[in-house]
Amino acid sequence: MHGSHRPYPRGARVAHLLREEIAAVLPRLHGMSSGLSPLPPSITMVDLPTDMRSATVYFSLMDGPDRADTVRKTLQDHAGEIRQMLGRRLALRRIPPLQFVYDARFDRGAEMAELLAHLPPAPEDLP
Repeated sequence: MHGSHRPYPRGARVAHLLREEIAAVLPRLHGMSSGLSPLPPSITMVDLPTDMRSATVYFSLMDGPDRADTVRKTLQDHAGEIRQMLGRRLALRRIPPLQFVYDARFDRGAEMAELLAHLPPAPEDLP
């Protein structure tokens, strides 16, 4: 195996790095707190096409989907500021434009858990 061989493609490494760094800079953004309180979003995934010309940033909310549209708009309104912060933090030639999307996968899991919690108990023995 060649020394410069990476275990996964550059795009996947950059997407992982962007996810970590976006999560790290969100608490530092000025003027965003009103649109993000009481609980900040969690960055769940960054989808980066092979040309790396854009990045889709998926986020979830611990308190459910009720604030999703407001939070998405707030994040999108501050996308340029987030890109600037990333540019100062990362050794990348270019930070791609960011598109924020609410990740509803976790809502479905919470809904299923809620449904299962309200099922009647199973009978011990069937005749």
